[in-house]
Amino acid sequence: MSSDHHNHGDEGWADKKSFRNGFLGLLILASITAAIAGFVPAWQKDHPHFEVEGWGVFFAVWGFAAFMFIVLAGQHLRKLVGRKEGYYEERE
Repeated sequence: MSSDHHNHGDEGWADKKSFRNGFLGLLILASITAAIAGFVPAWQKDHPHFEVEGWGVFFAVWGFAAFMFIVLAGQHLRKLVGRKEGYYEERE
């Protein structure tokens, strides 16, 4: 694909530095809030199936680790199943 249709002079609302910084701050705040919520007794399991589930931040750490696995596995999977950029133009 050619990149002729990209206009680098115009920035969208999501490309602005203020939006990116605000979104990152909101994401960090939500992550910290979720980790702290793990210590609230009302939201903890009364009888965890495994001992590790009783830790306050177990589910936040588990979710982060699972997300990182998906991202890192996807990077390597792309090397196996990815096509070069001009793959579909070669067939014409």
